[in-house]
Amino acid sequence: MLLHTNKTPDVSSATSYPFMNKIVKVTFLLSICILANTPSTQAQFWKKIFHKEEKKPVRKAPPKETKPAPETAHVKTKKAPEYPVSKKDSVYTIDVLLPLYLNALVKDGKAVYQKPPDYAMGAINFYEGITIAAQVLNSQNVKVNINIHDITQDSAKSAALISTHKLDNSSLILAYVQSNDIPAIAKFAKQKNINFISALSPADADIKENPYFVLIQPTLATHIDQLVKFALNKYAHHPKYILNSTGTGAEIEAYQQIKRSLTDQKEVKEIDCTHFNLSADALAKHFDSTKTNVLIVGTLDIANTEKILNTLAALPRAYHFEIFGMPSWKYLKGLSQSSNYMGLSIRYTTPFYYDPTTASGKYVTEEYNKTYGSDPSEMVYRGYESVYWFGKLLQRYGTIFNNNLKDASDAPFTHYEIKPSYNRDNDFLYLENNKLYILHYQNGGYVVDGN
Repeated sequence: MLLHTNKTPDVSSATSYPFMNKIVKVTFLLSICILANTPSTQAQFWKKIFHKEEKKPVRKAPPKETKPAPETAHVKTKKAPEYPVSKKDSVYTIDVLLPLYLNALVKDGKAVYQKPPDYAMGAINFYEGITIAAQVLNSQNVKVNINIHDITQDSAKSAALISTHKLDNSSLILAYVQSNDIPAIAKFAKQKNINFISALSPADADIKENPYFVLIQPTLATHIDQLVKFALNKYAHHPKYILNSTGTGAEIEAYQQIKRSLTDQKEVKEIDCTHFNLSADALAKHFDSTKTNVLIVGTLDIANTEKILNTLAALPRAYHFEIFGMPSWKYLKGLSQSSNYMGLSIRYTTPFYYDPTTASGKYVTEEYNKTYGSDPSEMVYRGYESVYWFGKLLQRYGTIFNNNLKDASDAPFTHYEIKPSYNRDNDFLYLENNKLYILHYQNGGYVVDGN
């Protein structure tokens, strides 16, 4: 693997602290190019036609006429996206868009901070995972050029990269970006027949009819739909409750999706938890102490969620709850062995589950420890897996690998299920990862229910 830089940074002052060393290493390794010289509810519109029998003179009984069958709405058939013939190349180019903030973190080749600020850590860890994947692809003779673009720099913002044609020769665009960057990149990718992998945001940014836009982080609607289906299958005959919030647009969306997913349930009680201030006694009046109470909680705000869970945990042990929450709950600090929630049964969804005890997990951990002197975060694993899996897909199937995305045999950790996504009228939208794990917290530990 060849690493190129325009200028060599001064590392003399960074060797005394590992975090400073990390930032300088990132700057030094960041070449714009790393060369791995080597991868519904279908909205049915029912028309009810009422037929009235015409009154006839009472002379002869008219022959009985067969009533025409009620007319039903035309349901559009889902149409799978079509692709051109895949192109095979001797070397593939992966353009990675990351908010690394290098202009703010490094001055004159020296790290500004002893420890990188939190806002930059996710992208830095993702990049570190990419470097480990590049080394592995190199050892396997998978020929991939990896171009890193720090999108916090004006010349590397998504609009600038497109207007200056720096992405024209890309075989794949892998973007760690927020929703506001997605439309322009998706439009460009569709025009150029280049696959665009959105690696961070769960937002679809209202993308439609784009067979080259791949959403790795499933939408909130997909999370909720699968979680509610699991709850209904496992606790079909138990009372259901929605603890909803309308504090943000995302929470309103979550509430609406929960309602849609529970459409067929006859009795579902609702408790408004937007500004939660109920006491344990007041909250207990909503529930049945003789049954298992199934709670679908649509709060995304962590502070408000903690208030709700703390109050539920304070109820007498006669009350039994099965609690189903939002994907943001992975950031709850209270889900530990010393938690107030030890007596609660809590589930939430996640599309990523990294087992460090597997061969791939051990390898990434060892390489990361060797280079940076600490254990890898989730974003290190995500960066590693993204580049490794898509690099292998490019090598095996060429630039248009879309019809082979079901082949997740080279994904080191995640059993991806990337499928076409459609709206309620069965119009094709984009490709979306539908694989979700359901993590179950109880008695201070986790198990995976949805693997």
